[in-house]
Amino acid sequence: MIANLSAGTRRELAVWLLCVSSLTLLLSTARAQHADFTLESVERVALERSPRLQRARASLKVAHAHRAHGRMPRAGNPLLNLRAMVGRPDDPAATYSVMLGVPLDLSGKRPAWRREASFVVAQAEAELATVANEVRALAREAYVEVALAEAARKVAQESAATAEELVTRVQARLAQSAATALDVGLAETQLSEARADVARAERALVDAHGSLRQLLDLPPSAIVAVDALAAPELPRELSLDEAVARAVRERQEVRAFASERDRHRAADRRLRAEATAPVTFGLEAERQGNRYPNSSVGANLGLELPVVLRNQAERAVNAEQGRAAELERELAEHRVAIEAATSYRSLEAALHELGELETRALPAAERTLVMVHTMLDAGAVDYFRLLAARASAFALRSRRVETLRQAWLSRIALERAIAGWKETR
Repeated sequence: MIANLSAGTRRELAVWLLCVSSLTLLLSTARAQHADFTLESVERVALERSPRLQRARASLKVAHAHRAHGRMPRAGNPLLNLRAMVGRPDDPAATYSVMLGVPLDLSGKRPAWRREASFVVAQAEAELATVANEVRALAREAYVEVALAEAARKVAQESAATAEELVTRVQARLAQSAATALDVGLAETQLSEARADVARAERALVDAHGSLRQLLDLPPSAIVAVDALAAPELPRELSLDEAVARAVRERQEVRAFASERDRHRAADRRLRAEATAPVTFGLEAERQGNRYPNSSVGANLGLELPVVLRNQAERAVNAEQGRAAELERELAEHRVAIEAATSYRSLEAALHELGELETRALPAAERTLVMVHTMLDAGAVDYFRLLAARASAFALRSRRVETLRQAWLSRIALERAIAGWKETR
């Protein structure tokens, strides 16, 4: 049927099909690059793709490899010793001998290695959990920044829209000699500031989207959509003292330094054991003379006495490293306690501020704005009063968004401080 069409028609049909296929491809690509996230899903994706977590998992595999030291065999490589002494000046003085021995490790370093390796693994596991806790917090912070940047842009756009309506209204009243040039100038100033606020909010939103894409390893063209956020809450049944105690108990930084300290203590036993060389058990045969040889066969035992060299230098360095790890543990314990207390108090203050804004300040400002509009229509007030009321109302809306942002960041900081937000809900 297509063959019966004219050449021009076939060309038009080919172009149309090409356009349809290209449009279909673009639409499918756009759908593939559109991603809707929630707080839980953004955390899950971050835990799957985080380069820091990948490195921490690789370090854990390295830590597990230390256990191979404790599985080494007791017997070492066999020793072979050959000796030939030519007799001079008389032939009977010639001596030939052969010795075959096996070194056996009786120092106890293998169980010492097993104990030390257990602390190496425990430290790596704690460091992995620490990184996961930080990645979760970073993912949630990035999500909050996007959600609240969108809320801030919405407030800025509404402010610009009302400012533009006000300028139009004042200019119309000026034409009727019902307003002054000062009123127009003040309204235009507010409009310019509102438009500048919109541009600033757009820039903040672009930066927030970029940070979230980078954290989740998304393509630059990916369209990221997030849900709006309500006000957070203090974790139920969590007091300030319990938050501090939980941070000290649950934060894996403290456990990591404690495991490092215990590792160095276990390493001292291993270093002392390694100062004892393997004991060599061997069989030896010897022959003297060429014409009328005399032969002898026997066994020998060789060992090195650890009297002078006992790994003193290595043990001294290891001991200081253990003391340094203990100091780091104490500092980490103090730091996480302060983080928990600070984030708890910060969340309390932010929620109190947010409550005052939502229950009193904002409703009062909105009522004032409505009353000023009514009084202006009645000729009871001037435009300056309306401009002031409008500026105050939108300033409080912007402050509410910023306070909501601070409350969420404080909530996330508290969740990170106590090493787990899910357990507090």
